[in-house]
Amino acid sequence: MDARRIGQILRDRPVHATLIPSRLAEWAGIPAAVPDQLKSWLADRGIDRLYSHQAEAVERSSLGEDLMVLTGTGSGKSLCYVIPALKACLEEPAARCLFLFPTKALAQDQLGKLMELVPGDSVLCATYDGDTERSGRSAIRRQANIILTNPDMVHIGLLPGHENWLRFLKNLRLIVIDEAHVYRGAFGGHFGWVLRRLLRLCEWHGSGPQIIACSATTSNARQHFYDLTGRDCELIERDGSPQGEKQMVVVEAIDDEVSEARSPNSETAELLAEAVNHGVKTMVFCRSRTGVELVLRAGRSELEKIGGDPGMIDAYRGGYTPKERRDIERKLFSGKLRGIATTNAMELGVDVGGLDLVILNGYPGSRASFWQQAGRAGRAGRGGMALMLAHADPLEQFLARRINLLAGEPEPSLASVRNSLIAARQIKCALHERPMTWGDIDKWDARGVVEGLIAAGEATESAGMIFFPAHRSPASEVNIRTADGESVQLYAHGEPLGDMEKWRAMQGAHVGAVHLHRGESFIVERMDWTAGVAELVRFEGDYYTQAIVQSVIESQAVLEKDDRGDCAASLEAVSVTTLVTGYRKVSLRGNAILSEEELEPMSRTIDTVAMRLGMAWGLVQGFDLGVDRATGGIHGLEHALGSVAPLVAGCDRRDMGSSWYVLAPDTMEPAVFLYDVAPGGLGLVEQCFRERRTLLNRAKELVEACGCGEGCPLCIYSAMCECRNDSLHKGMTLELLRAWTASLGQVG
Repeated sequence: MDARRIGQILRDRPVHATLIPSRLAEWAGIPAAVPDQLKSWLADRGIDRLYSHQAEAVERSSLGEDLMVLTGTGSGKSLCYVIPALKACLEEPAARCLFLFPTKALAQDQLGKLMELVPGDSVLCATYDGDTERSGRSAIRRQANIILTNPDMVHIGLLPGHENWLRFLKNLRLIVIDEAHVYRGAFGGHFGWVLRRLLRLCEWHGSGPQIIACSATTSNARQHFYDLTGRDCELIERDGSPQGEKQMVVVEAIDDEVSEARSPNSETAELLAEAVNHGVKTMVFCRSRTGVELVLRAGRSELEKIGGDPGMIDAYRGGYTPKERRDIERKLFSGKLRGIATTNAMELGVDVGGLDLVILNGYPGSRASFWQQAGRAGRAGRGGMALMLAHADPLEQFLARRINLLAGEPEPSLASVRNSLIAARQIKCALHERPMTWGDIDKWDARGVVEGLIAAGEATESAGMIFFPAHRSPASEVNIRTADGESVQLYAHGEPLGDMEKWRAMQGAHVGAVHLHRGESFIVERMDWTAGVAELVRFEGDYYTQAIVQSVIESQAVLEKDDRGDCAASLEAVSVTTLVTGYRKVSLRGNAILSEEELEPMSRTIDTVAMRLGMAWGLVQGFDLGVDRATGGIHGLEHALGSVAPLVAGCDRRDMGSSWYVLAPDTMEPAVFLYDVAPGGLGLVEQCFRERRTLLNRAKELVEACGCGEGCPLCIYSAMCECRNDSLHKGMTLELLRAWTASLGQVG
């Protein structure tokens, strides 16, 4: 790519760069415990030695230890479990192994590598997921030594019909959890319960499988492993793989007038088109499905302008049909595609060959995801470049100016196994699979949950045993990717376009909403909320839509409190009502709001957990100069905290909501709330409450670092503001932040 052209596209925006030096490999011999036949297979693939972490994993697995392998992207983590699995199958032909991947694409990719390594039918390997032909499933259950699948299939296809898996469960020797850091929030909570259900049935059938997990770096690896499995583990952290020199570039946003600014999606699309047209193999990560579709659409248009082939780029994200995903994967693996725009669906270790350039269209939401995505550039010891374009967003601007924070310790991985709603749904599934005693329940520390199920008639007790009171498994009604199980199916001209969680559909699939799919625009023409079906038609307009949302919070109980006089932080059980009242039409060629449209109000009420920052009215009035100034400061405090909270909690910004009150109804004093948007909470605001000093100091640094006078999109403005950023006062926001940080104390 021409550097001058890159500069033109980015309009000479401020750039922060760092160089990650290359690293030589640390080698070790193949451990003696590996069977000679397996050594021969490895040699045939050119593998006669291992990276040091691979050898350590193989040796320690031979001792029967449960392991968590924490090494970087492209470090060959798969051999850390493939060799132990093949060793078990060669030494015991009846042995079975279960490889769990968060996506079907990853399972398909790993199956291909296994088939290349294992000659003939020495060890039978197969994928077993929703795309597997039903006619072949029985043979796979009976014969396959290694089954590669995903947690969804275990939850809905293996456990409810476990009587069809008796031989497999009885002989299960190894469970592999690949990309363990992905299992966070509601998905992680469900996955932890799915594993507990699986291990319980294994124990019943007399097997006690070993567990090997692999993960990108996380700051709480042992705790995360325990949350997922209920077991302790040993860590392998020293990365022995080589690393090519890599450039990390973060580009600041600029505060243009909104009506004149080009969108980050347009800039990203221009960079993608320019790179692909010059033969640079490129992957673009966007933080939303809409962003992916906008980049694809604009990128194809740009390629046409500069004489390139629009067919060289495509998109990949959740919500596509299985047929579409397989088609895109084949083109990507074969090299027919040179550029791909994706959500974090391609963040994981699917081998797409060496990538020259990775473009991050905005901050992905956590440092772990940032490095996972950036790590896709220059895999297998090759050099490469990772480029992040910061959006005109306070958090992203903060990180662009503090690139050292991106290189710091990653956030903890928080799996919401303690979410009572998730626990209740999963325990019902477990009760259907086998009745439980109170002793079983107490091992899971779930007595309160089960008592609630019995009181609600969703479980019954008889002779000291707890049963599920129906023949049909409840698993099919439990979506393990969300704490809120209902979804909406999208159709266009009779063809399925995918699905969307119902509460997200309220904001993105109402009548009049524009839905983007593989570069095409569709508009919702009819929505049947009862049936959960939306009908869309193709749309040629030049705008997309954003919902107008309002939130009301009602405190139910104080769980924990830190009262410091005028400043009081508390963790509370709350009820949150979200009201969708309309939507905005936003220009595709920039961020200009074209119009606002009203909708028949739709609401959703959930019980969740919130962090409240309560302030004595005297604190706000103490800074004087009027109610408008006080109101603007409280509103600005909410925006500043909401901006940096994902940095502390390690989550996507959409997983947390915020609200503010000049007079909270229960205290009649000012308050700012941060809350988990999932029913029952995901543990995110608990993390913010524990790290409240860091949270408030980061918010203060964010506002102080911006050179604007009255507030702007780079400090206290929020694109999600229910009030369209009216009534904000930067000066008062800073005063309140300084009062809070003085009360709590400084952090580094």
